[in-house]
This record gives sequence, structure tokens and C-alpha cells, in this order.
Amino acid sequence: MNKILCLLAFCAVGFAFAGSPLGLKQALSEGLKGNLDIQKSELGTEGFDAQVDAAFRRYLPQLTASGTVTRLWANEPTKMPNYPAWIKSLASGGQIPFNPNDAFMEFPINWNVSADLKLQQFLYVPQALTGIAMAKKGKEIDALVKQEIREGIIYGISMQYWSIVYMEENLEVMQKSKDNLGKTREAIAAMVAHGIAKKGDLNTMDINLVALGTQIDNLKVQIQTQKDNLLQIMGRPIGEDISLTDRLSIDYRAAGGESGDPLQSSIALKRMDQMVRLQEMQIDLTREKIYPNVVAFASYGTQASRENFDFLSKPKDKFADNGTIGVNVSIPIFDGMSNSAERVAARIEKRKLEIDREKQKIALQAAYESAKATLFNAQNLVERNKENAKLAEENYLMKELEYKEQVAPITDLLTADNNMQTAHSNLISALYTEKTAELTLEQVLGILRQKAGE
Repeated sequence: MNKILCLLAFCAVGFAFAGSPLGLKQALSEGLKGNLDIQKSELGTEGFDAQVDAAFRRYLPQLTASGTVTRLWANEPTKMPNYPAWIKSLASGGQIPFNPNDAFMEFPINWNVSADLKLQQFLYVPQALTGIAMAKKGKEIDALVKQEIREGIIYGISMQYWSIVYMEENLEVMQKSKDNLGKTREAIAAMVAHGIAKKGDLNTMDINLVALGTQIDNLKVQIQTQKDNLLQIMGRPIGEDISLTDRLSIDYRAAGGESGDPLQSSIALKRMDQMVRLQEMQIDLTREKIYPNVVAFASYGTQASRENFDFLSKPKDKFADNGTIGVNVSIPIFDGMSNSAERVAARIEKRKLEIDREKQKIALQAAYESAKATLFNAQNLVERNKENAKLAEENYLMKELEYKEQVAPITDLLTADNNMQTAHSNLISALYTEKTAELTLEQVLGILRQKAGE
């Protein structure tokens, strides 16, 4: 096995010179900084800060000013009894005049101006206090959502990274097989030239080399496509030449499997717990609509009515001022049972969230058990494939020698090469399965985000 790992390590070192080196930690760091979803979540945090601030400020004293200018038209002049004329007529021994023009005075009003200044302070408004608490709870939920996004990005980049490494190591195995067959092809060509081997054996070898070369070319295209996807997640330019430095074979370790309680470490479950609590606050908010509201207020106002718009030239003439101060207490008595219906709807939504939370718990437990089982099976599979790869390599060397000694046909040699290539690929596949199961287990237990510096 050490020989196999050294060979793959040598191939990996040679592969690293193909482009700029990129380790998994660097990929995670760049991905978390350049990802657009992360940038969007930062704006969401700022928005919730503003909501909390707005909810708090609504509980502070509120000062409002208003003013109105009205132009009256098509209105009758205000009429008042002409008391001075009546008194003058009676004093001279005459009678009260019956002419309407003499009996009443008219006051035309064409303009009206009013201004008000009002100050109010909430003394007891339960809904306002609950609103502040709900805004803070929303901010806590947003912080958990942000962690979920980061965790998803960490998991996605890690899986993408190891998927590329898996294909690259398979490419290295195929390239090694092609190199071995190429050397054997040269030996066969020499044997054919001396009449020791058949020309058909050389043709068969050429056919296999062409097929293997086609597979290598196709795999290279797939690798580049996956690298472009990784670069896109990281925020790097597409098509950049990179070489992944972490390898499955080199980084292999006999992991014992992480243990813990996924129900205690899951960010998604914590977020759902907070959402249930937020819905409980919503129920409280509907209940508080029937509580009394106490508001202190003070107001000052002034107004004037005139025939002409001369308020600016005579600002103190005929202005009526008024001021009030007091406490307003409002008590809802009957709202048509709408508040009760709102509470029923809020309780139903809370129950839905609780059911979703229970489903999430079951899914987390199932994911945890599945990842543990997959990891355990992958570890056993790695051990078996280590032995198979060693036996397949020994068998290939033996068949190569037998063919050169003309005691085995070319088909036995090609079969041995295919078996060796398959055994190495199976080993890499088992290592990849172990790595992905380990990542899934670490994600469920919250270890993955800790390794990325969360």
C-alpha cells in the first residue's frame, strides 16, 4: 500500500505544477469572502438592526406639527344681529329696524388658517414593547440564517473540491495505466520486429491505448468544468488555471467517526426554535390588542379666519389660541371577534412550525445515523480495496512477465491492466466516499463550520 500511496503522491506532485496551487482552506476562505449570498446576508443583518432601532424609537416621545390654509368659496357671509343699530334706534325713541340690511351685520370669510403642535408619549402600550422584542428576535433568527448560509457554502465548496480531487486521482490512475501500456507497446513492437510476437497483439494494444486516451481526454474536460464551478463559487475568474493541492490518498487517515448529538448542534433546528418563539410573540401581540393603552399628550393650536389673506401683515390680529394637556386611556370593548380569529390563526401557524421542527429533528437524526453507517462501511471498503490494489498490481507485473516469456496471451495482460486500474479506482472511490461521509457527519454535528473558523 505504501508503494501505491507513494506513486499517487508522485503523480499529485507532478499535477500540482499544472497551475497555481489551491488548498481546501484557501478555497473556503475565498468562497466565504466572495460569495454573493454572504454579501446579501450582511445587508439583511443591517436591515434588522434598522428594524430594531425603528421599533424602539416608536416608543420615544412623538412630536408632530400640522398646518392648514383653506380658501373658502361659494359660501354665505356670516351674519350677526346689528346690536349697535338696535341700541341707537331705541335710544332715539324709534323702533328696531326691520330691513334685513340694517338689522344684521355681515362678516365675509374667505380664508382660514390653522396650526397645531402635538406631543405624545406612550406610557403603557403593550404592543409597542412586544414589537421591540419581536424585532430583536427577528435579528437573532437572521443571524442563524447567516450561519446556515455560511455552513452551506462551506459544505458545498468542500464537496466540490473533493469531487474534483476524486476525478483527478482517477485521471492519474488512468494516465499511469496508459504509460505502462505505452512501455509494453514498445516492447511488443520490438518483439514483432524480431518475429517473436504477432502483429495482431500490437494492433490490439494500439486499440486499447486509443480507447484509454479518449477516456482520459473526456475526464479532463469534466475536471475543467468542475473547476470552473468551483471558481465561480469562490468568486474567481472562470477558466483560471488552478491545481488542487489536497489529495485523497495523501490525506487519508483512519477516522474513527465523530460522535455527538445533532439535535444540540444543528443551526437549522436552533433557527426553527426561534421561529416558534417568534410566533408565540405574535400570539401575545394579538392578545395585547384588548389591553388598555395609556398615552400622555400635550397640544397647542391657533387659527384665524379673515376676508383677505393678510395673516402675514397682521399676525397677531384675530388669532385664537388653544392648548391642552392630558392623558388618554383607550380600552377596546368589542371588535367583532376579529382579535379572537387572529389568535386562532396565529396558533395554527405556531403548530405548523412545531410540526416542521419535529420533522427537522427526525431528518437530522436520520442524516446522522446514515452518515455514520456510510463512514463505517467506507472505512471497511478502504481496507479491502487497499489489499485488492496491491494484489492487482502484483498480478499485472506477473502477467506482463508471462506475456514477454510467451506463456500468456495479450488478452491476459490487458485484463490484468484493466483489473489493476479498476482496483486503484475503487480504492480512490472508497476514499472519496469516506471523505464525503465525514463531511456530512461534521455538517450534521456542527463541526464543519468550526473547522472553517465559525
